Amino acid sequence: MGSLDLLITTAFVALASAVVAVLLGYPIGHWLSSLRRLRRLVTGVLLVPFVLPAFLIGLALRPLLGDALESSWVALGSIIFAHVLMNAGFLAVVTAASMPPRDQAEAARLDGASTLQLRWYLQLPQQLPALSAAGLLVALYSATSFGLVVTLGQGAVRTLETEIASAALQTLDLPTAGFLALLQCVLTVGFFAAARRLGATPTVLFGEGETTTSRSWLGGALGIGLGVAILWVIGGVFARAFSEGEGLGVNLSNLAGRGTREILNLSVTEALGNSLRNMVVAVVISLVLAWWLGRSRAGLVVLLPIGISPVVIGLGALVLSGYVPSALSGSWLVLPLVQSVFLTPLAFQIIAPARRALSPDILESARLDGANTTQVLGLIELPTLARPVVVAAALASLASLGEFGAASFLAYGSQETLPLVMFRLMSRPGTENLGMAMAAASIFILIALLVVWALSFLRSDSNPGRRDGAPA
Repeated sequence: MGSLDLLITTAFVALASAVVAVLLGYPIGHWLSSLRRLRRLVTGVLLVPFVLPAFLIGLALRPLLGDALESSWVALGSIIFAHVLMNAGFLAVVTAASMPPRDQAEAARLDGASTLQLRWYLQLPQQLPALSAAGLLVALYSATSFGLVVTLGQGAVRTLETEIASAALQTLDLPTAGFLALLQCVLTVGFFAAARRLGATPTVLFGEGETTTSRSWLGGALGIGLGVAILWVIGGVFARAFSEGEGLGVNLSNLAGRGTREILNLSVTEALGNSLRNMVVAVVISLVLAWWLGRSRAGLVVLLPIGISPVVIGLGALVLSGYVPSALSGSWLVLPLVQSVFLTPLAFQIIAPARRALSPDILESARLDGANTTQVLGLIELPTLARPVVVAAALASLASLGEFGAASFLAYGSQETLPLVMFRLMSRPGTENLGMAMAAASIFILIALLVVWALSFLRSDSNPGRRDGAPA
């Protein structure tokens, strides 16, 4: 497959995934905005795939599809389906959060606007910037979804991402890997240009303002269908954790070992320890950078590292390791430092709009009363914005734990992470290995469920720092 074919395939996967996710998430978001008692529960179910690593979704789907994945068309469709499954819920939440204030909708109805006119002339223009930014995020993630393409494509589907890894790791053809990385950057710039023309701007997802509610029977049907698909995929993982090998209990106890015939370099629990250690370092760095950038005018440029895939960043770090002291190049610190590069845009997407919505009058009053920068930060900004900061930390933590692309370049031997170990178990024959992989995946999903459920209860009694008219 030539470079142009790889570029076209990658662009098609990214665009199809983003467009379908937006078209599916938009009506679901309108339905979600109309829910009351069930809104937390439905939001939690829809967001679980978004916080799971892409390779884990691939591992969950692969046994369900079986030999059908040998067809390149089925494999391509399954990759797009997996991207949509992961991101449609996120688009729905963005849609619900970017609904215009309720008083605007009531005024329009009093002036005689129909439901269609209300949606076309009031809601959609105000939602378009947020939907464009979210769609850009989905396109960038889908264009760099290495683990998902590897697990579901199985060689039948090849993208820029997989060929960069193949050229760098298998054939040691660094010039080809570099050229393909350049093509990927060109694709990223194209996505950014399109998003800018649509006025893409991240929205505040965690405000408490009164927004328009919009009932949608189509959104309800699609939302229920998406929820069923999510439960089907996740339920399959738990079912196989019980059925494969000698049962759940044995599979869990085997996590302290190294699989059939000692195929692993370390146990699953040791790999989890490495992932947790890397997570702490990467999340702290990304939160500090996202907070610092939150008041800048960087805008969508901060999202650029998402389009430069973890595989490319890992390759770059591997090449540069020969020019830094050996104590650093051979250290475990390299991987969390690289992870922080693409975790920062995720944290920025959440923190920046919330921080910009904070009223400058409050901060200025505190400074006039004699508060220094540290006091303003510790007594006003952080307490007021605690909710988005906690959410950003939680999502970045899950993203770090599930990171696969850069780890495949930079984590070897005793430094391997949980995703690498799970993928190796899944790729080797034997019911014991598959049972261990599914047990580990089940634990990861349970952690994600607990995180999403806890985040759904993060509420603030008021939002005094929000600018009048800021999106809620």
